Amino acid sequence: MSSLNKRHPGFYPSDLKLCQRVFDQVCSERKLDPRSSEPDVQRLAATVFSLFENGCSNETELLESFRRTRQ
Repeated sequence: MSSLNKRHPGFYPSDLKLCQRVFDQVCSERKLDPRSSEPDVQRLAATVFSLFENGCSNETELLESFRRTRQ
C-alpha cells in the first residue's frame, strides 16, 4: 500500500522502489547518468517524487505524467 493511502509523511520501501524505477527509466530515455549530481538529474528526481506525492501511484501513470511534464 502506498504511503499516500495511509495519509502520513514518508515513503514505504515499495514507494521508493517505484520512484527509482521511473527515475531510472527516464534517465535512460534522456541519456542521463542517474548517479550524477547535475542539476537536471536532481530536478528529474524531485519531479518524480512530486508527481508521486500528488497522486500518481502506479508506474505507468507516473511515467506518463512525468513524460507530460517535458522537464
